[in-house]
Amino acid sequence: MTLINTSEPSWPIDHTNQEPIPLASRIVHKFFEPIILLVALVDAVRNTAKPRPPEQEINVQDPTQLFCAFVNKLGHVCDREKGGETVTSFVVLQSEADPQRAHYVFAVNKQTDSQLSSTATYVRTLLRKVGQAPEGQENQRDARRSLLYHVLRFNRPRVSVYLRKLRAQAASCLEKCQSDMTDENISIAEQLGCILDISETGSNVKDALPQYIQQCETTMQLLVRIDSSPAGKIIEERAQEDRIVGYRSMECWAELLHTMRRILAYQQSVQFFLQAKEKWPSLFQNATVDFLASSRPVPKPIRNKSLSAVSIVGRMTRKEKVMRIFQRFAQDLQAFDLDDRIKQEYGRTTFRPTVHAEVLLLDWVWKQSKIAPLSFFNDCKYIGSSKPTCKLCDFYFQEHKYKIGHRISHGNLYSSWRVPDVFPYQGQACIDDRQIMVDRLLQRVRKEAFDIVQKKAPVSVKAEDSLTNSARMTLFDIVSLRASTAPMDDLASLLGQVDIS
Repeated sequence: MTLINTSEPSWPIDHTNQEPIPLASRIVHKFFEPIILLVALVDAVRNTAKPRPPEQEINVQDPTQLFCAFVNKLGHVCDREKGGETVTSFVVLQSEADPQRAHYVFAVNKQTDSQLSSTATYVRTLLRKVGQAPEGQENQRDARRSLLYHVLRFNRPRVSVYLRKLRAQAASCLEKCQSDMTDENISIAEQLGCILDISETGSNVKDALPQYIQQCETTMQLLVRIDSSPAGKIIEERAQEDRIVGYRSMECWAELLHTMRRILAYQQSVQFFLQAKEKWPSLFQNATVDFLASSRPVPKPIRNKSLSAVSIVGRMTRKEKVMRIFQRFAQDLQAFDLDDRIKQEYGRTTFRPTVHAEVLLLDWVWKQSKIAPLSFFNDCKYIGSSKPTCKLCDFYFQEHKYKIGHRISHGNLYSSWRVPDVFPYQGQACIDDRQIMVDRLLQRVRKEAFDIVQKKAPVSVKAEDSLTNSARMTLFDIVSLRASTAPMDDLASLLGQVDIS
């Protein structure tokens, strides 16, 4: 029988009672001003951007790619809420006590220690369930069902949103089909009608858990059929058509496909876990699971002279020629309310700079490695994440002295981002290293802003931050999400004992 260590602490392994050493106010404003300006610039000229090329598909037959996909999928099934607060990153190390055991360490963007502890309990149960699955795909039907129960229950807040979105998007696309009843549209309309025929009961988080599970079951069964049908292929083709610059008439198809793939992604993740078990059974044998504390809240960095594009540019470069070109472009963009966009970005209630999960892990791994060398499971130095990394995280990994793999970036830029904290016990060297990273990131952000001015367009358009083209494999049919011998009222016990209230 596979065991999972259940006596692990409920505190973050990087817990400290010390207060972080703050960056000087001057440095904080110097850091955030060009980021806010870049966000406003991208927003002002976004309709001139070309669509971003799709992420390359992962070869699941390649051991390294499969392992990285597994780590990403583990993050995926922990990212339980829409928005960025529960974005989750994992690194898998070898246990110091026993090199044959895996040591999982994860971080989440913005969660309390109690929430992180609940997630750790959920992950331990998940790993145990994978480890207990029998060998051979033909023998794993019950295991797939049990794992999917466990994952869907934990992720109910997010999945419920997807279920409601699916219905609204299907209705929107059906309306387009009915306005022009070609043979293709008739075929698609039939499938969209099947989506709308599914009962809405269960898509609200206040509905009973068995009703939610029932709707997941019915919806997934239908989406698996649609995904492999001729109508499904047409939907995918329409969704992937290049959008005309500044015009998004086909948006309903892209959104529909995105939601369909997001719902099916949970079954995909379960199948990746079982394939990882087949390749590396020791990943699930007596593994340990630890977590890092989410970053602490910091004051919103804002001052009056940060609210003008021309003023910010004057502090971004000392090269007069570059400054004149930039300021002229910034003045031209006032027709697109550039200064107002800057003020709106600073004024957003969600503008609360946070250390992103993958950066928290990189910072921890680097500092631990200076104490003693770390051994990575499968010799794979990789930090996985529930979503592709953002632009600033990507810059951070590229500029950091500790080289470790990370999930490919979607290129989206978020202003609510900051570098990791430094605490007194970590010493002056860490303070100096933080300043080096701030300076390097500033150079990258400034270059990006100047490139936009030169080209008068961002490199690519902002996209969904969870890509539908991530690692996929052929889905097994979902015969039933209900245990064959258990009534629906007993589903809670089948889903595991994690308290997610």
